[in-house]
Amino acid sequence: MTPVDLAFARAYHALTMLVASTPALMGFAGWPLALPAPKAPRPIPAADILKAWSEGHIDATLATSNAIRDLTDYADWQQTYTVDEVGQDFLNRYGWFELVGPEGHYRSDEIRVYIAYWGENLYYPWHLHEAEELYYILAGEALFEAEGEPPVTLRPGDIRIHRSNQPHQMTTGDSPVLALVLWRGAGLTGVPRMGTA
Repeated sequence: MTPVDLAFARAYHALTMLVASTPALMGFAGWPLALPAPKAPRPIPAADILKAWSEGHIDATLATSNAIRDLTDYADWQQTYTVDEVGQDFLNRYGWFELVGPEGHYRSDEIRVYIAYWGENLYYPWHLHEAEELYYILAGEALFEAEGEPPVTLRPGDIRIHRSNQPHQMTTGDSPVLALVLWRGAGLTGVPRMGTA
């Protein structure tokens, strides 16, 4: 097994154990038996920042956080937005990759499993998408706001669910945030839209 294969296998195993031990995660979308689908790495500046950040977790999220940091050099990192939408500083300190899903490092048509990172003091503007979404915080913290719900600061082990097409936004403070993001249902292969409608 190559170092790349081993890094992804460890991350997939750590997430499998986390989901299995967290009823809210298992209840949201289950956990598919997905096959590896090798992809070329795509580096972004935020990956290097995440790799160097080893704080902000709790015991329950430590193994998963460490496994994710170990594969940052091998992931197909993405950035949904443009400089005009969020600014260059945001793009320098933000990114995500699809670990499991239709285009993930592990292929599944049942669910999308993203790993996402935002640096400190970033504002992620209002956006929405058809797929239902669950955020599970692995490390750090952020203020989450969603239409029709009170704002809440989420910390490691906390969960927030967004309904289909429910506008939501996020703001980080003095800490970055690393999140496991699950998508399910209609719109699984869609993308977020900026705004509230």
